[in-house]
Amino acid sequence: MDTKIIAEIENKIGYIFKDKRMLVRAFTHSSASKDALSNYESLEFLGDSILDFIVAKRLMLENPNAHEGVLTHRRAEIVSQEPLEKAVEMLKISKYLIVGKGEKVAQITNHTKVQSNLYEAIVGAIYLDSKSVDEAEKFILATLKHHFDGSVKHAEERDYKTELNEFATRHKLQVEYVEVEKSGSPHDPTFVMDVKIDGVTSGRGKGKNKRSAQQAAAQVALKHING
Repeated sequence: MDTKIIAEIENKIGYIFKDKRMLVRAFTHSSASKDALSNYESLEFLGDSILDFIVAKRLMLENPNAHEGVLTHRRAEIVSQEPLEKAVEMLKISKYLIVGKGEKVAQITNHTKVQSNLYEAIVGAIYLDSKSVDEAEKFILATLKHHFDGSVKHAEERDYKTELNEFATRHKLQVEYVEVEKSGSPHDPTFVMDVKIDGVTSGRGKGKNKRSAQQAAAQVALKHING
């Protein structure tokens, strides 16, 4: 990896590495090297733990009255493979992944797990290079900031999706959520979701992420059901 590419990556992720070898390691897939000190696998392991901590900390600070179970569920959603994959896609950095001879970057990075592992490896690499959780936190909050929108429910708030699912289960009905529209910038999107009950559109909701839009749609559906 030449200095120009390293500079491009640093510019995209918003962190300048003191030890450029650490950045290269974070972008080295196991197909390119089986050496644990050369590929990103152990960095991904470290980054996963740091990510859990930072997201938990942020959720607690923003939602001090939320129950532990709600916080745990929300953290699991944020640190799952799909949001991390989308963060990598938004940064447009998967193309820099170093893979083994005969392998194609596009094919390997086509897998959600690979992209989410790359994200976690970057978190781990930033922490080791900077020796600071704060630097890793800056990267995490900058790339996942739209997930921290205050949508975590407090103890007194209703979970309309769960209520609707319970109603559907009792009456042997199928519930499905469909994305109708996504607008706004990539960093500040707005989603419109429909909820269908046995294939019939029963409610529409809007939110800053899919989860809050689904909650709004479920609330509308329950209002129609309960009259």
